[in-house]
Amino acid sequence: MRFGEHLKSLGISGIRVFGDSITAGFNASQPHLAWPALFAAEVDGFPIRNCAIPGTVLQGAHLADDKARPDNGIGRFEYALLDAHHHDAILILYGYNDARYTAAPNTMNVPNFTRDYAWMLENLIRAGHGDRLAIGSPPYIPDAGFSVGSAGFTGQTRMGFESYAEAVLMLARRFSLFYAPVYETMKAYGDGALASADLVHPSDAGHRAISGAFIGADRP
Repeated sequence: MRFGEHLKSLGISGIRVFGDSITAGFNASQPHLAWPALFAAEVDGFPIRNCAIPGTVLQGAHLADDKARPDNGIGRFEYALLDAHHHDAILILYGYNDARYTAAPNTMNVPNFTRDYAWMLENLIRAGHGDRLAIGSPPYIPDAGFSVGSAGFTGQTRMGFESYAEAVLMLARRFSLFYAPVYETMKAYGDGALASADLVHPSDAGHRAISGAFIGADRP
């Protein structure tokens, strides 16, 4: 059973989404066209608790300034997702900014991303959220987007970016979680087809593709 139908059968209390600016809804033309709102509407309009913070990464590894990125996911997931007993679905879309960051390859890298992500998932599963949890591969970035960004967030390669998407898939397999093939779905439309004018955030069509990937998520 796909994730969207699965949630309808569970009697969940709401939806929590966790990620960066794309999950916060950046560049959707209207709030109801951002992917979390589209997803909620598809699964009977459950209330959304949006725990995304723009500009963040998941891992707590040090950047080039020898400090962790503020508000990183591994440092805040407990109070965002485990603040109290609940029966909300949890949708995680992280890895996009982790993959874009190239200035500290010895610390900000796929192994550390995978380590931190796995530790977070272990805690969520231990708390009883495994059956209501879906993780998505980072959204597709067009080739031109690799040259756009603040200090440290440029210069990635396609192969380097895709290694983060592969890491999320491997984690879904490792923990038998619902996996949303966000990267793969968006890539199939063609390079840049779902990007907004800034080449970093998705257009309305991109947000629809992300929502669709989570609706159709399955255990790989």
